[in-house]
Amino acid sequence: MLKQKTKSLCAFALAGVMLASLVAGCGGGAKEPAKTAAKEPIKFGIIGPYTGPNAKPGQSMKQGVNLAVEEINKAGGVKGRQLVAMFEDDASVPAQSVSATEKLINKDEVAFLIGTFNSSTTLADMKIIERDKTPMMVPIAVAIEITESGNKWVFRNSATNPMQAEQLMNYIYKQTKQRKFAVLHENTDYGKGLMIAVESYIKKNGGSMIAESYSIGDTDFYAQLTKIKNNAPEGLIICGNLSEGSQITRQFKELGIKAQLYGFGGLSSYDFNNVAAGSNDGLIATSYFENASPNPLAQNFIKAYKAKYNVDPDMFAAAIYESVYIAKDAIEKAGDAKDIAGFRVALRDQLAKTKDLAGVQGPTTFDAKGQADKQVMIIQWNKGQKSILFPKAK
Repeated sequence: MLKQKTKSLCAFALAGVMLASLVAGCGGGAKEPAKTAAKEPIKFGIIGPYTGPNAKPGQSMKQGVNLAVEEINKAGGVKGRQLVAMFEDDASVPAQSVSATEKLINKDEVAFLIGTFNSSTTLADMKIIERDKTPMMVPIAVAIEITESGNKWVFRNSATNPMQAEQLMNYIYKQTKQRKFAVLHENTDYGKGLMIAVESYIKKNGGSMIAESYSIGDTDFYAQLTKIKNNAPEGLIICGNLSEGSQITRQFKELGIKAQLYGFGGLSSYDFNNVAAGSNDGLIATSYFENASPNPLAQNFIKAYKAKYNVDPDMFAAAIYESVYIAKDAIEKAGDAKDIAGFRVALRDQLAKTKDLAGVQGPTTFDAKGQADKQVMIIQWNKGQKSILFPKAK
């Protein structure tokens, strides 16, 4: 009897120990606080030309993004979550850009996209972001169709082709008597869009224009420039980027063409100046961003960028840096979502509400089409340095 009672007591005690262990294992009665899992990072994709003819501005894009991410994460991230930038190269090729977009959205499950550099690649990607309901910030590509297509998932914080063309032509018509022009444009959505915008302005305001085109990657422009020389224009407007633009300015000088040179954003960077090797002297171009900007946010950015990369930022770095901060602001205001699809929708809805948000390029307000009203500057090259012609310093 005593032996049986002893066995019962031992069994009861053992059961008690097991129960206590089970409760402790479930967290009940544990003296140590439960460990909280770190919040998952917010991944976003950046598609750009990190190889190919536009690799130089592609490098600026990378550096601008990395600086913004570093600053935001160092300050605690966004709602306690770190940002993770995922880069994909499109080499300025639409088909490659589409593949990169597909990968980032469906395999990497990014919350949003930033890109691309070229209008043709951006337009190709827009079909994917609309289908997969993923917001995309467009800080550089300027084709008017990007925000005129009715795609509610795209938001652009740069001036469109018509905005840039009108501001450059306004300057020319107010400051000079030139009314006879030639346009040499790359045969892309970007180049053709600028040519059409310039042509429309000239038809409306008086004057004449001839147009010649070329393909990305071309190096010989003598045939087009000879035709232009024979037409004797007062101004030659180049609608292209730095690789071809620098060859055009060299060959323009070699042929001794007597006309004022003009260009757009791709011809206002120091990378262009370096490869043009003096042939760009006197060229007047539009610019989204200049280091002489009195904007305090711009000056802080310039200082941080130069400290990190030992070089001044160009307008491509500034534009994409600003777009990361626009996305950050929208994420902070967006509600929590159960899954990535819900997060993308909430982010898109907040981006659409962006109004008067301060940035390195000035304030951003998106209209109903996702387009920000951005002003450009007019600069002129002289012996490797830029001067701002418009707006005049106050």
